[in-house]
Amino acid sequence: MVGGGAESFMGSVHRAAIEQSGCVELVCGAFGSTRQSSFETGKLLHLPTRRVYGTYRDLFRREASLPENERIDFVTILAPNAMHYPVAMSAIDANIPVFSEKPFTCNMDEALNLTRKQRSSGLSYGIAMVYAGYPALQQARTLLQADKAIGTVRKIVASYPLGWMAQRLETAGNKQAGWRADPRRCGPAGCLIDLGIHCFYLTEWVTGLSVSEACADLRPTVAGRILDDDCSVLVRFATGARGVFLSSQIATGQNGGLVLQVFGDKGALAWSQSEPDRLLLTGLDGVCQTLAGGAPVDAKAADTLPAPYGNNAAYIAALAATYRAFAATLEKQKGKPQSAPADFMCVDEGLRTVAFADAVLRNTAPAEEGAPPPAKWMPVVVPPVPDL
Repeated sequence: MVGGGAESFMGSVHRAAIEQSGCVELVCGAFGSTRQSSFETGKLLHLPTRRVYGTYRDLFRREASLPENERIDFVTILAPNAMHYPVAMSAIDANIPVFSEKPFTCNMDEALNLTRKQRSSGLSYGIAMVYAGYPALQQARTLLQADKAIGTVRKIVASYPLGWMAQRLETAGNKQAGWRADPRRCGPAGCLIDLGIHCFYLTEWVTGLSVSEACADLRPTVAGRILDDDCSVLVRFATGARGVFLSSQIATGQNGGLVLQVFGDKGALAWSQSEPDRLLLTGLDGVCQTLAGGAPVDAKAADTLPAPYGNNAAYIAALAATYRAFAATLEKQKGKPQSAPADFMCVDEGLRTVAFADAVLRNTAPAEEGAPPPAKWMPVVVPPVPDL
């Protein structure tokens, strides 16, 4: 594990998922931004001192030199956004597969370079978008794409409203808000890259439709904040369908996660991360069916401090399923028979999320003096990946 130190929000979430997966074990790590914090975390996790590293470069150098039966099978990257690219590049140089938190990278140049390097290496690369780990969403995907249960899709609304950054926590010592509000660590976008790409990815994954254009409004709302904390994007799909992605870090009082509504000419389908086992199908007659059962899952964080979404049983279970799927892919490459794994977000899908974020940023960039304003609708296009 790179990143995910003792004070990291996602570190504890991933460690819980790793334990729950039943097939993955945390054996080493470079956990902090300083050597001291990394070694302190390793001690808290009861890891052998020789398998705790001061930097990720030390980790890859040492692990790559170990016999095959001792070295790590893959690395999971939980460092702040801007570190995903250099850590992943170093991992591939050391011939180590990668499982990384989103985003894939912070900009298109990095995304194309990392994609090219990953393809050349042939190493497995997964991204921790966990939606394929929710059984109800697997069912929704089948209903929408194979069964055409709601007919032709006309409208999609995906919303991800959270309120944990409604105040300027980054100046009050909140480390999770601190790096998310810092362009040097988070990249050129805030809410867009933290939440908006979830709306984009889930929509494309579950419906099979491709976003072709975007018209966006994003801004920093809290005084003194640099990066956007509120984001609204109108989208057009290649099929002619329309949609809207609404994400916010300043939606006061909201902490229920992502909500997806898909409207077709024969019905509608709805899912909410706060009730992840329920899938609602509504017909033209207005009658609503609950296609999946289960009681609502408490989506609130285990503690009372303002924090991102993810510290709840359903999310951790979905992340554990994603780890199992990635581990099954690695075992298959070793020639061990495995049952068909669930999906996980791959490099090509990660590249599309970067293309979406890039289109939104170009669409909302202020015009240079004397230049025309950006186009109202910005194409979402993945550039060709250059050859080595």
